[in-house]
Amino acid sequence: MSDSDSGARHDPRSYLIAPPPWPVQEDLHLHTTASDGVKTPSEIVDQVSQTSLLRFAITDHDTTSGLDEAEKAATVHSHITFIPGIELSAEVDGSEIHLTCHFIDRSNGSLQRELSALVEDRETKAEQIVERLGEMGLPVDWDEITANAEGAIGRPHIARAMLAAGYVDSVADAFRLYLTPGRPAYVSRRKLDGVHALELVNGAGGVATVAHPRTVSNIERVLATLAPAELVGIEVYAEKYGYDMIDRYSNLADRYGLVKSGGSDYHANDTQNEVLPGMNGPPPGTVRALYQR
Repeated sequence: MSDSDSGARHDPRSYLIAPPPWPVQEDLHLHTTASDGVKTPSEIVDQVSQTSLLRFAITDHDTTSGLDEAEKAATVHSHITFIPGIELSAEVDGSEIHLTCHFIDRSNGSLQRELSALVEDRETKAEQIVERLGEMGLPVDWDEITANAEGAIGRPHIARAMLAAGYVDSVADAFRLYLTPGRPAYVSRRKLDGVHALELVNGAGGVATVAHPRTVSNIERVLATLAPAELVGIEVYAEKYGYDMIDRYSNLADRYGLVKSGGSDYHANDTQNEVLPGMNGPPPGTVRALYQR
């Protein structure tokens, strides 16, 4: 079983109850308008530059389209180091997982071909979700959603449209009530096989960690499958995890020999109790540990 919404970054009712005891210098999970974030890559870089962070990664969903802009913006700030990344959608034995991947070569042809297929499918399924909502008497305007999205369209864009229309009280409620597996508007999308995803990432010179493991059902089985296939880490210091969740994922990291990674999973939603860059992240030295693997 997964930990569901416990410790979720998008839940305005929860807050960061276990802030790191170290100065947060590394955030390996940030989103921009290239996928479902609200701020542009340049805006995220500027925000990062004003925090305690020294090293950060842009990890948009199934796309590298924001990395060039972020890398260019980072050159203006000599005290921060940009790490090219991506968050890949994958699946292991029926369990959906996301992989935060770092140090990737975004010019890799095999990776880009798979990403193009994922983005195309993501947008097709998003349009089907909008159709389902209309059938349920909860219409949202697809043209307006596409006009407001700069990158690949996904469920967060739809959730924001539902919030704007007054159908839900928060983005978290949109997911909880309508947009997650088993809920009435959910439409399953294409995902990479987990082992194949690791092969793609490794082939592009990168390393991969399991993102927000609270969302992964059968997490131990997933780790048992992926660790021998060169999975490198798991997010332990992430989102709004409490001490019990940190302990659980830290123990799993030790068991499978994984780097204890993490980050804010920041989307700039401007919601109550949102974890901002510089508020949560792994211990200093995590970037080096990932790179050395």
